Amino acid sequence: MVRSRRLYLIIVGIVLIVAVVVGVFYYVFNRGGVGEIVYGKPIDSYTVFSLELLKRSGLGRNNTVVSPLSIYIALLMLTEGAGGDTRAELMKALYLSSMSDARTWFKNVLNDMLIVSDPARSNVANSIWVQEGFPINKSYVELLEEYYYAEAKYVDFVHNPSLAVRMINDWVSNKTYDLIKRIVDESSIDPLTRIVLVNTLYFKANWTTPFEIVIKDKFYSPGGEVDVDYLTGIQEVYLVETNDYIALALGYKGTDIKFVVIMPKNGDLEGFVSSLKGQDLLRIFDELFSKKPVEAKLYLPVFDIDSGVISYKKVLRDMGIVKVFDPDQADLSPMLANNAKILYVDDVLHRARMKITIYGTEAAAATAIIIKLTAIPQELENIWINKPFLFFLVDPGNDAVLFAGSYIYPPQQ
Repeated sequence: MVRSRRLYLIIVGIVLIVAVVVGVFYYVFNRGGVGEIVYGKPIDSYTVFSLELLKRSGLGRNNTVVSPLSIYIALLMLTEGAGGDTRAELMKALYLSSMSDARTWFKNVLNDMLIVSDPARSNVANSIWVQEGFPINKSYVELLEEYYYAEAKYVDFVHNPSLAVRMINDWVSNKTYDLIKRIVDESSIDPLTRIVLVNTLYFKANWTTPFEIVIKDKFYSPGGEVDVDYLTGIQEVYLVETNDYIALALGYKGTDIKFVVIMPKNGDLEGFVSSLKGQDLLRIFDELFSKKPVEAKLYLPVFDIDSGVISYKKVLRDMGIVKVFDPDQADLSPMLANNAKILYVDDVLHRARMKITIYGTEAAAATAIIIKLTAIPQELENIWINKPFLFFLVDPGNDAVLFAGSYIYPPQQ
């Protein structure tokens, strides 16, 4: 009787554990907003964040391109300068338990994920742009310089916002080899701006085997048939084909990074994306990269997609990052030498571009976090008493003049 009771309790315990584990994974990959789950490994945190961001970024509805990595790195720099509930909310949305782990992850991105050799090229760059004379916390700037290799730049947003805009855009253009020439303008940068955090990514590589020719043929879009240019040639591809979709991957010279295509066979990409869960996408990747490449004659549309500058404020708010956008709740006090709570994030701007040609792929992204004062600063009026004047001593209670006089010229010493 005792043995059977123990066996019963053990079975019940196992069932409960399995139920909890299954429930956790279901919640992580099927939630509508920010989850409570915090991952032990930052790479897992980034993967879950990126999948959630992509599903909210218009994928499947129109031509678009986005770099979750660029946005994530910019948000890491923002989190380093946040305090209190604002910091906790950002870490929760980024699925982080430790900023120390995040810093290590960023170094691994530079030293592992984006390490390439000739003829491939990649670049990650960060910068912080600060209003001249603003009481920025030097420790915050030094932290960004040490862990995120950020360049510190000092500009005059107050008196010359147009020059600051030009300098930021020139920096972005330089770091992306002119693929992205603009990320901010004078509608986003104004005299209330005090800090702008910027990240850029750049990648360029040649196909392992260049395509042979470009031909024109039909492409079946939701709006009907259109003629497009196709890259054509014999390629070694990693290939997975099911009843529902075709997935393939192409390699590049000088890097392990792969170009992946997933095409639903029924043409309903929006429906495919809406039903795609995180574990589905990861499973496709795992299956694809475990295959041995096969030779196939591939027809791939030529494209050059530029997202344009897009505000990610609403997307990030929907993902649970709320307080930092609220002037009344944002706590960015660690950014300031006096720990004042006078800053908030006005917007997060992102732009990405990808070009596919007969020779290879070129891609770039930029993210700018615009940080402004929570209130309009009161400009002190300059008043010059520099002409002859009267002066009085008055009793306000009965308007009695106690003394009166005039000043015409400086008295003799």
